[in-house]
Amino acid sequence: MTVSIAVVIISEIIARSAFNYSFSFAWEYSAYAMGIAMFCGAAFTLRTGGHIRVSLLRSVLSHNAIHRVDIVCTILGVCISGILAYSLAMLAWRSLISGSTSPTISATPLIIPQGLIALGAGLLALQMLARLIRLIIKESPEDESTSFQVE
Repeated sequence: MTVSIAVVIISEIIARSAFNYSFSFAWEYSAYAMGIAMFCGAAFTLRTGGHIRVSLLRSVLSHNAIHRVDIVCTILGVCISGILAYSLAMLAWRSLISGSTSPTISATPLIIPQGLIALGAGLLALQMLARLIRLIIKESPEDESTSFQVE
């Protein structure tokens, strides 16, 4: 998705500079791609421990207390991500039923970007639930292999 954003924006810049022409869909589709990339990448980022965390409590709490706080925070994350996934799925469903399209010249059916964003939110909710289960059974909540890490 991020590569497609770069290709579309660079093409738009070249078309404007060299040919004085603008692609009417460039900014719209780049925005869709950014939202899809963010939501579809969130579950993988959670699984590999890539989300930003505040680790202040880790320095002052015992290991057991840290584990309990992590469980409570993950339960909260399951609730929030579940509500988000449900709401985005309902938004996409309403767009499908009503046949909503973007208010631009391209008239993109909104079910496409909204459905993909809802899919990403659903994957995040499932990953949060999997993280909670791993915490409860005292397994590591993150994938600690180095194969996913960017050096």
